[in-house]
Amino acid sequence: RATFLTPGQRPYVRGELTTGFYLFVCLFPFISLKGPEQRTATSNSVTFTCTAGLFSSKNLSVNWFKNNNKHPASAPQVVPISKDVYYATSKSSVTLAKQDIFSQITCEVTHADIDEPLKMTINLSQVLLVTPKLKITTEPPEIRDHAPQRVNLTCHVNHFYPQNVQLTWAKNGYNILTPGLSQATRNSDGTYSLKHTLQVEAISDGSIFSCLMYQYDEHPQSISITLGAQASSKGRVGNSFISLKGPEQRTATSNSVPFNCTAGPFSSQNLSVNWLKDNNELPASAPQRLPISKDVYSVTSKAWVALAKQDIFSQITCEVTHGVILVGQACSSITMVRDHAHQRVNLTCHVNHFYPQNLQLTWTKNNNKILTPELPQATRNADGTYSLKHTLQEDDKSDESTFSCWVFQYDQVPLWVNITLGAQASHKNKGMCIVSFISSEHCG
Repeated sequence: RATFLTPGQRPYVRGELTTGFYLFVCLFPFISLKGPEQRTATSNSVTFTCTAGLFSSKNLSVNWFKNNNKHPASAPQVVPISKDVYYATSKSSVTLAKQDIFSQITCEVTHADIDEPLKMTINLSQVLLVTPKLKITTEPPEIRDHAPQRVNLTCHVNHFYPQNVQLTWAKNGYNILTPGLSQATRNSDGTYSLKHTLQVEAISDGSIFSCLMYQYDEHPQSISITLGAQASSKGRVGNSFISLKGPEQRTATSNSVPFNCTAGPFSSQNLSVNWLKDNNELPASAPQRLPISKDVYSVTSKAWVALAKQDIFSQITCEVTHGVILVGQACSSITMVRDHAHQRVNLTCHVNHFYPQNLQLTWTKNNNKILTPELPQATRNADGTYSLKHTLQEDDKSDESTFSCWVFQYDQVPLWVNITLGAQASHKNKGMCIVSFISSEHCG
């Protein structure tokens, strides 16, 4: 096998006396420098391994440099191959930063067998990943007579590296466009920036448009905006979405492939992510909660699957459960019907437009609990919410008493409405608007 020397390297010859003749062995010096196989995000540490040889003795030194400045490293480990033949290895770690786009790491090995030190250099830009900052801006497009009102949504993807990214637009959690992107602009710090504009109808139904940016096998970065005057002014979260992304290319069996799950937006960080493979729980990374705006969050998680031939019939599922999502306003009230013949009064508590249908209702009199009834089947409304009512029959006495109808939904603050009975207070029938909450939201 032929070995080629780089400039400044020379073979050296060692002779051995054996059974009547000399055996001459040529030792060729070499050096290799190896970094991580995948790109790594800033603020993380990566390890480089330097290997050099072949040397006739252990008397050698290894030095590391970052941008020509000496860099700390492990002591070299000298390994014998045969009698008087050695090679050495050393490791050095670097904590990556955005400015390392222009940085280099160099390993230099010195030994008496070689005239010049062996050197090898890697550009840190080969292993660096800089994640972007995202924002969405809005502006009206050029106005045309008799045309539907529209709005331009521009997703700005700023300061990322390297320049290969994929951008996807989603509406209410459903992908609507994966555009071909224009050439990214190079920034003075070596990173890249780009933007893409989506033109949509200026609807007022509170639709959520999301810009998702994919970089290699990292969790996608996302940002969302809610269209509609009423939705944006009230700061509502809107409809939840979920996306599940696997590898872009087919992968052979015995290899592991990553899947990325992204869901949101949610009004709190009280959520969990479960992964299933064929309905069996699958290990995954801890969910990463990302703030979109004040009190609005999305979540990402990653799971790996080692592929096998039988996976032709397999499925992977990502399920996101969230604790509390505000879905709208409902009104609760108490109506009163007197039965003069029997000197009794019927108090009916109406609980309207709530979801889901599981709740508990309790009656109190002057703040003392008197009844927690078994409730009838709730009625499903056209908008998917539920309504129910319950009637309490009481003596129609002349003393002033306050009856309250309390509604309990999961771990939420209870909601209530009061009515006061009595000769002087019989017309104080009061109702109050209450807010209905979803206690669990499943995306999957």
